[in-house]
Amino acid sequence: MNPGRIHFATRDRVPVDGGDERLAADCMARASDIRALEVVLLDLFRLGQIAGTVHTCVGEEIIPVALHPHLNPNTDAFFATHRGHGHFIASGGSPDGLIAEMLGREGAVCLGRGGSQNLHHGRFFSHGIQGAGALHAVGYAWALQRAGIPGIVVAQLGDGTMGQGATYEAMSFAALLRAPVLFLIQHNGWAQSTAAASTTTGDLLDRAQAFGLDADRRSDADCVALHAHFATITATVRTGRPFVQLVDTQRLLAHSKGDDTRHPDTLRELHDNDPLEVWTQARPAFAAHRRAMQKRWADLAADIGRRPKIAPSSAPAIPNLLASPSARDLLAGIDIAGTTVVAAINAGLQAVMADARVLMIGEDIADPCGGAFRATRGLSTAFPERVFSTPIAEAAIVGVSVGAALAGFRPVAEIMFGDFATLAADQLINSAAKYPYALGGEVTCPLVVRFPSGGGFGYGPTHSQSLERLFCGEPGLRVVALSPRHDARVLLRHTVCEDDAPVVFVEPKPCYGDPVTTDVPLGAAFVDIAGKATGYPPLFYRPAEGEVASVTVVTYGHMTTAVEAAMETLLLDEEIFCDYFVVTQLWPLDTRDINRSVARTGRLLVVEPHVAT
Repeated sequence: MNPGRIHFATRDRVPVDGGDERLAADCMARASDIRALEVVLLDLFRLGQIAGTVHTCVGEEIIPVALHPHLNPNTDAFFATHRGHGHFIASGGSPDGLIAEMLGREGAVCLGRGGSQNLHHGRFFSHGIQGAGALHAVGYAWALQRAGIPGIVVAQLGDGTMGQGATYEAMSFAALLRAPVLFLIQHNGWAQSTAAASTTTGDLLDRAQAFGLDADRRSDADCVALHAHFATITATVRTGRPFVQLVDTQRLLAHSKGDDTRHPDTLRELHDNDPLEVWTQARPAFAAHRRAMQKRWADLAADIGRRPKIAPSSAPAIPNLLASPSARDLLAGIDIAGTTVVAAINAGLQAVMADARVLMIGEDIADPCGGAFRATRGLSTAFPERVFSTPIAEAAIVGVSVGAALAGFRPVAEIMFGDFATLAADQLINSAAKYPYALGGEVTCPLVVRFPSGGGFGYGPTHSQSLERLFCGEPGLRVVALSPRHDARVLLRHTVCEDDAPVVFVEPKPCYGDPVTTDVPLGAAFVDIAGKATGYPPLFYRPAEGEVASVTVVTYGHMTTAVEAAMETLLLDEEIFCDYFVVTQLWPLDTRDINRSVARTGRLLVVEPHVAT
């Protein structure tokens, strides 16, 4: 075998007809090979060949080797935590690719962008944010259901993750959707350097059962019994019954590459009772196999270390548009005259639902309510299997959408008021925006988060803000703003069905009840701007022929109404003409057309919304 291309040779299903001893020996050999690889990675870190951090699964290897023989890599998915190397290998991931990823060398599974915490192959994903993967697993499982694929999804969790609200929102949504999800809690007793007993109250199984989920707790001490148990519960989950499995295990080394601050007596006891160590000490030949495998991995690492370093990527953080509409394409035309903004949004949502990949998710969006502003009225009646009216849980609304997007669907998430998107910011910034780049460009995350923004209704300071600026500047996100001058139907079609980026879709809440604007501002003429692959162009109006603009005015969203009234006053009272831009894409912001205007006028006025309760 080429030492530069070693793959995990024992990936095949475990034969169970050879007796318990044969099965135990096979499981322990797999676990020992994973441990040998983890030790080599730590050696590489100590030698200064790995930058950043390393999170090993030393002590927990029996769990993945007992579970993954019961998963089908063609239909099932796995969402791992930062401590996911063992699951990556046991699921068929390449050790060569993992080592190269850690070393930043050619052949890296995620182009060196993910490192220890963010790995991907096939339907395997790992993520460094605690609890996030549980939500993504539920969304992925929901997508499998809708696609008619008989798969299950596993969400690996640590006991420290049981303090995250996202974990419980995931359990709640899984129960409501009857999503085929196995929540796998690897309970090693430590949340980083803190004993879990000092931070986690009550019984963890009681927490799961409070959501109506079946739950079980057992140890990894008996690999044969654990293997058989996983066979049973994975079959149960395939029937549409989400399950919570807690496995008591042991973390033998530090949280990451740092020193282990636990008491020496604690560490000694953990090592003395580690099932793999107990097995190895009783079998000298097995210990020799471990040493041989560790040398094999070290030789592979040396070979990989001689490869060229991965060149810095020039790939954009956000994918280009699949179709590039011009400004005229986005402009509201005469066929939509008299329609209110919210009715145009509703018509756009009805239209995109014709695409079977589109899922709709949000609070109170089902009929007869149809959303707080009636934008989703009629959708659940027409498409009951693809509309999920959720609990009040914004993080889960967006996190589940992320999982569905990773599975190839195109979810549209409604945040009832844009102010509440702060509760989902983690999912947008650390998951939706990061997955495509961190996983080596092998995945896309095409979701739209509808974001009613602005004030003026007397709703108070937590329901009237324009917080879209929080998401501007974040690589990997696209922020698009609807205005009364845009055709909501066209903009929704492009963002939902023809854009592979995660999109924050800002809607002008103060204008929901106003008619779509189809006339041209007084004294102005519309100038088309060609479509660009990098984003949606602004709407642009210049003074009518023969007139010269004295100032460039830039705005977006519901501010168009006030800005155009002021421009009309300036024109009638002072004969001041303007170049006028209604920005469509707030981020990434392409200012080239605006810059050319300012070069002509010498003046720039930017009008943005503020809190107006």
